[in-house]
Amino acid sequence: MFDQYLRTVLECVDNRYGDDFFSSITLQLDRIIAADYTFIARLNTHTHSARTIALVAKGELTDNIEYDLKHTPCENVADDSVCCYPADVCQAFPNDQLLVDMKIDAYLGTPLKDSNGQVIGLIVALYETPIKEEELTQALFEVFSGRIAAEIERQEYETALEKLNQSLEEKVDQRTKELQKALLTLNKAQQQLIESEKMAALGNLVAGIAHEVNTPLGVAITSQSYLADQFKELCQQMDQETLTKEGLLQFREDMAEALPLLYSNLTRAAELIQNFKRIAADQHEDRADTITLDKYYKQVVSTLHPLLKEQAVDITLDIPGINIYTYPSAHAQILSNLIKNSVMHGFADTPGEHLIQLHGQLTDHGKGVKITYRDNGAGINEDTRKRIFEPFYTTARHKGAVGLGMSIVYNLIKQNLNGELELLNSEAGLMLEYSFPVSGIPSDL
Repeated sequence: MFDQYLRTVLECVDNRYGDDFFSSITLQLDRIIAADYTFIARLNTHTHSARTIALVAKGELTDNIEYDLKHTPCENVADDSVCCYPADVCQAFPNDQLLVDMKIDAYLGTPLKDSNGQVIGLIVALYETPIKEEELTQALFEVFSGRIAAEIERQEYETALEKLNQSLEEKVDQRTKELQKALLTLNKAQQQLIESEKMAALGNLVAGIAHEVNTPLGVAITSQSYLADQFKELCQQMDQETLTKEGLLQFREDMAEALPLLYSNLTRAAELIQNFKRIAADQHEDRADTITLDKYYKQVVSTLHPLLKEQAVDITLDIPGINIYTYPSAHAQILSNLIKNSVMHGFADTPGEHLIQLHGQLTDHGKGVKITYRDNGAGINEDTRKRIFEPFYTTARHKGAVGLGMSIVYNLIKQNLNGELELLNSEAGLMLEYSFPVSGIPSDL
């Protein structure tokens, strides 16, 4: 007989889902167990209440209700226990006014558990008279409790998915607008960051030049001070008529030594300032000009001497001495960023001699130039190799790196110089090549 009941219920609920499933299985179980009321309810742990999702009263489906679990047998079921009172349930729960008003005599409830073993609901049968088939009712509830709980979970997932789908179009429209706005903001931010990078480079350039100029100026000031003292002493000896031939010869020797020293250091300071003026103006203004390539690269490197000196970097230049019409600022920033990249990433944790080599050669029968840049630093791994030119990618963010240096190098070579850039395989250190036309300006600019 029990097997027949199982088949009857299964056939009735076959291919049924959601509310249709809950209604069908509740009706079938109600008819088999001959209860006055049968219902499936979903628990609300926040309010300590339950709401029916299928309620059969006197053999007919009726409106769902919500009720408080406190002082009810359902409260015990919610605590994960099968609760059965074959008779006199109202005496056991005198404060359950709903049972009293409905004149219920018998109660049977079984918990419904989700896939995590948590009680999410219950299935209940209420009788106005004592239960006649207690074991049958309990067995049927236990057999179908898993299927009912699974359908509750499935329906809740489906409901959540429907809500998500309903809001999807609105979210897509909103996100599209946000992305368009973000893209505009990003473009502006990119330009600002590039300008900030230029200003940062210019700031480093100023600091470097100030440091470099201080040395020759310091020597010049010392020489001038010494000469002033010697001249003052000479004047005093002349005024006092104590000047001797030996004193005059000594003064001449001092002048012969100090004046060339003074001249050479002032000349060095003047050269540094001249280089600074040229490079600073070029980095600040994207204007085309004719430069002598080897001399210009040497000027740029001279402004980076403090950075190279700090890491004990020896740099060698083998650049053709040709005149090209190009954007000097692009070359200055490319070279500065590459050298700074080597210092920050390649040489940071590598002891020993630090070397940077730049070799240039003419290509395309003198119509182009190819520059090979390499250092003997730590090198780069495969992931960095794939992403080295990505904007904002950096392996030294903890050191304050933004991740724009190599991206700017790539854009300057491709866009400003109308050239090509290739990262080469190297057993050690960083090695890359970039090339550009002798008249290295895009035709559309």
